[in-house]
Amino acid sequence: MAGEVEIQFIPETRVAYMRYVGPYGMPGITHLWQRFQFWCLKEGLTSPRHRMFGIAQDNPNITPPDRTRYDACIQVEASFQPRDGIGVQTIRGGRYACAPFTGTAPEIRAAWIRFLTRTLRDAGLQPDLAPAIEIYAPDYLVNVRTGAFSCLLCMPLRSP
Repeated sequence: MAGEVEIQFIPETRVAYMRYVGPYGMPGITHLWQRFQFWCLKEGLTSPRHRMFGIAQDNPNITPPDRTRYDACIQVEASFQPRDGIGVQTIRGGRYACAPFTGTAPEIRAAWIRFLTRTLRDAGLQPDLAPAIEIYAPDYLVNVRTGAFSCLLCMPLRSP
């Protein structure tokens, strides 16, 4: 993880999602993203590509690893109707502390831990209890040789 923490206002966003249940940082999340991206392609959500998000629904310090939930998401219009095992939810809008991440799927868990235990604390920021999110640029790519990708790690903040 490089760079400083930036406070951003993230608007409330309606998303379609596919869910993985199991330990964070495992290959199951990579497989989820592969299946989800295939679904997005089939549904015509990739041209132009809509903004994508990853949502860690549970705190792994509280929820047993085999019960933690992670959602691969894509922004959708109000008219989108869920189908084919895809759900719809709204990402909470508000103030988030965000930091850039570039690395591989196995490296993102350690980056989240550093972000939550050191970076936010050192910046004097108090996280809220809402889910943490990863924000992917519409043009993001995964390096086929290394598996590296980039996103923003974002944690909702308590109201000042």
